[in-house]
Amino acid sequence: MTKKIVLNLTILTITILFFSSHGKAQEMKNSENIYKTELENGTWITDQILGLDPNIKQYNLTKFIERKFAGNLTSFGDKMIFNSSYVAPCGNDNFTTVIGKYEFLDKEKIIISVDTVTYSGEWKKPTEHRKPKEIIFLISKVDETIIFTKQSE
Repeated sequence: MTKKIVLNLTILTITILFFSSHGKAQEMKNSENIYKTELENGTWITDQILGLDPNIKQYNLTKFIERKFAGNLTSFGDKMIFNSSYVAPCGNDNFTTVIGKYEFLDKEKIIISVDTVTYSGEWKKPTEHRKPKEIIFLISKVDETIIFTKQSE
């Protein structure tokens, strides 16, 4: 009889823990991110191509104003797809483009994962199809710069 009671209490405890942690994760995903609208309604100059090197700890994003430009641009689409690439007006260069998925986790976090990396222009590299690995960044803002800081794994 005591084994049955212990077993029932264990199952009840596990069930409660599962539903309480699932509820918190869902609550975090449902929280409106304070940067979502701003990030999705523009193109951003980035100091590095977002997601190309998974070891980069921080990215700085500043609003891109349409002009002749050579450097890295990143955009976040409304279908939860991001695109980050090196662009240049001349066309005689090595061009790299990263395409991946993103999701806002809570008010100040974003998760990204890279799907493909393509190389064009002078590159002689084949397209990379990466195994998705989620990287979480804390989002902050200083003046007009949005900063993505990688969270510990």
